[in-house]
Amino acid sequence: MDKPRYERPMIRKLETGMPNKFGTRNEMLPLTHLDGIAVKSLLQDHGSPLFVISERILRDTFDRAGRAFTTRYPKVQFAWSYKTNYLDAVCRIYHQMGSWAEVVSGFEYDKALHNGVPGSKTRPLKIFVKPSPTIPLSISTTWTSCIRLSGLRGR
Repeated sequence: MDKPRYERPMIRKLETGMPNKFGTRNEMLPLTHLDGIAVKSLLQDHGSPLFVISERILRDTFDRAGRAFTTRYPKVQFAWSYKTNYLDAVCRIYHQMGSWAEVVSGFEYDKALHNGVPGSKTRPLKIFVKPSPTIPLSISTTWTSCIRLSGLRGR
């Protein structure tokens, strides 16, 4: 069997709207306004870098996803991943819209309880416990949560 012939890599400019081996290139243009507010004015008022979350877009996207899934799976239940973004305001928006809490640590579980999510609507919970004389777990408030403990070897 012969060694494959070397082909040197080539860099080719991708042209907007022109098809290539990857399909057509979609280009996202920068936003100039967000919810009717000029991005430049936000930068002037708050500085850069600036991270902006639109409640309207969160709610619209959640509604669209809900419609897309419930037409096929009537018993679907969304759960907001706290590791994605655990800002209280963001989490509460999702919970107001019916989302459960998806948490992976005691910190996230406490935040979910703080945001008014009952333990029965918290899935899945995985707490990593480091070896210590005591195990300070906040899960005693409810045992209806789905809980998976790991890291308890040698106890």
